[in-house]
Amino acid sequence: MKRALLVLAACGSNAAAPPVPPVPQEPSKAVPPASWPVPAGWKSESFPFPLEFAPGLAHRGVEELRFAPGMFDPKAGGYWSYAFVWRTDDAATLAAPILAAELTIYFRGLLAAVDETKKQIKSLDDIVVKVTGEGEGEKRFSLAISLVDAFGDGRAVALAGWAQRTSCGTGSLWVFVMSPEKSTLRAELDALGQAAACGQQLPVKSPAG
Repeated sequence: MKRALLVLAACGSNAAAPPVPPVPQEPSKAVPPASWPVPAGWKSESFPFPLEFAPGLAHRGVEELRFAPGMFDPKAGGYWSYAFVWRTDDAATLAAPILAAELTIYFRGLLAAVDETKKQIKSLDDIVVKVTGEGEGEKRFSLAISLVDAFGDGRAVALAGWAQRTSCGTGSLWVFVMSPEKSTLRAELDALGQAAACGQQLPVKSPAG
């Protein structure tokens, strides 16, 4: 009997081992583009801090902008639809009231500089940005912006959008997306804002031919 059990054990050792369940793989994270994209037909600009039209913003770094087609055409779907980022060397940790103040300074300075010749802005108080923090930690914000179209006919313009801050080492990335409430480009603007990431290089512009 003992020998029979040994024989059975030896035979059983040749049985196929149960299959090993596959190890679940973590989903791979999408690698951000090397530079912040410029969609086809859009225009781009970049400016170093301090900004000439808003020197009171005490940041160090660079601003990048992406303008939709028809940015300054009231009849175009891309009217005042754009996104910009601040890539700051400083931490630029801004709570909602401070961010509102900085963006108000930004737009008042920009539009006043554009309006030097036409003199269409009756009062800088007509240019104001309201910021509301979203969720704990206030890293994402809702924006409500009242402007005067100094680039065009001086009409009042109301924009809605969002801002978001990401830490980039000792610096930060601020993303701003905005357009009129009924803009048809909202989804494209949101995707463009989400494509901005830390460490991206400024796009290389082709030399004028």
